[in-house]
Amino acid sequence: MRRGNLLGLPLNFLVFALLVVITAAATQPVFGELITDPVETVARLDNTYAVVLGALTFMIATIGINIVANFVSPAFDFSNVSPQKISWRAGGMIAAVGSVLITPWNLYSSPDVIHYTLDTLGAFIGPLYGVLIADYYLIKGRRIVVDDLYTLRPDGSYHFHRGHNPIAIGATAVGAALAMAVVLLGSAGAAAFSWFIGAGIAFAVHWVLSRRRAVDPTKG
Repeated sequence: MRRGNLLGLPLNFLVFALLVVITAAATQPVFGELITDPVETVARLDNTYAVVLGALTFMIATIGINIVANFVSPAFDFSNVSPQKISWRAGGMIAAVGSVLITPWNLYSSPDVIHYTLDTLGAFIGPLYGVLIADYYLIKGRRIVVDDLYTLRPDGSYHFHRGHNPIAIGATAVGAALAMAVVLLGSAGAAAFSWFIGAGIAFAVHWVLSRRRAVDPTKG
């Protein structure tokens, strides 16, 4: 997993990011204008081999980034909802079919719709990240009881209250609600930071409430 994510995300992303920057910069002296759209850049070429190479590059970049970043994670997420009934393969199929049913090409056809969509996703995903980081690094001190991750016993380290952590759920809800308020009521510039706003709020709420519960175990 570590090797796959290392090769698929940071290294792959860095290589293609550098390639895009260099290619865009080269369009100025070659075509007399700065072209930031790689598809338009390839369309300007009159060499068949260059066009084919450019098309293959788009395909490799799309597959390399999206499989690691946008397929593996939701496949595991759907599987974790009910591991006994949903395998990783089935979770991947659910994610794949769902990605088609939401018709993302229609979302991208309208700048306003895609911004609202991405800002809303950020408002709900950011708090999850904030809670995970606060819990793992600050509350648990990077210590995990691996066996207890796979048990439903009430005495397990992660059973909490009837199998759920009310503080984590509450922190996620608060972060998402405030981030969505920024998306719906704030400016477009502020809404673009919904992920960071939700993550920061959920991080702080989870950390504070979890520390209080640690001091007084009868609370939370």
